[in-house]
Amino acid sequence: MSDISHGPDWWQDEKGKWHPSYDVSNLGIERIANDFSTELDSSNEVTEENITHHFMSRYKMEPEILDPEMIKDLRKGKEDIKWAPSKGNSRVRFMRPQTPSDIFSGLVGLGAGFLLAISIFFDWAKASGSLLQGSVNPIRDSNGVGVLCLGFSVAVFAVLLLLGKRKRWVGLAMLILGLSLVFLTVFSVIDITNTSDKIPSDLVQRFPNIDIAYANEAKLDIAVGLWLALGGAFTAFLAGISGLKRHI
Repeated sequence: MSDISHGPDWWQDEKGKWHPSYDVSNLGIERIANDFSTELDSSNEVTEENITHHFMSRYKMEPEILDPEMIKDLRKGKEDIKWAPSKGNSRVRFMRPQTPSDIFSGLVGLGAGFLLAISIFFDWAKASGSLLQGSVNPIRDSNGVGVLCLGFSVAVFAVLLLLGKRKRWVGLAMLILGLSLVFLTVFSVIDITNTSDKIPSDLVQRFPNIDIAYANEAKLDIAVGLWLALGGAFTAFLAGISGLKRHI
């Protein structure tokens, strides 16, 4: 017994004294070590009986007398957690891989959703020429409700991209929404243009004495609301292409 270690095979007792490897008389170490079996348990569960074999096979440890402090720590660890290295219940928490956010596609998608949302608060067309009054309200007279719902969906998928949900179906869904929005807004432009072209003939039918040249000046002009909707639709389409292309 000594106050310092004289070699790698010396061990230390609870009082801080060092002993050679062949000195196992103190603290009943032989009895403690014999409590642990070196036989492999067929249940594949690490227990107090087969923990010595577990460390020998896993960490290539040679059979030797375990340090009493190590035995204490192992027993304490067994009381704190359930040993289940391969199956069964375990308190080990595996870290899920973190996916970086698609900031570009997400911000573009959010911008598209913002443009589409504010577009319904403005008229999509207004009377001009000899037509003194009249306008096209996106909620009552056009496809504003559909544009608003699709725009909200685009914003939701954009948030998913910003949160790191970089899946193919997110970009694909945004691409489909963008195509639907482009179809709705272009259809609205065509519909308003056709309605504007019919206004002169309608005025002549309703007012036979009206001056034809004056009636021909009556028309509807595309207003700021529809331009915002068009911009938001094409922006959503581009965000969908970007989101899909980055995750193929």
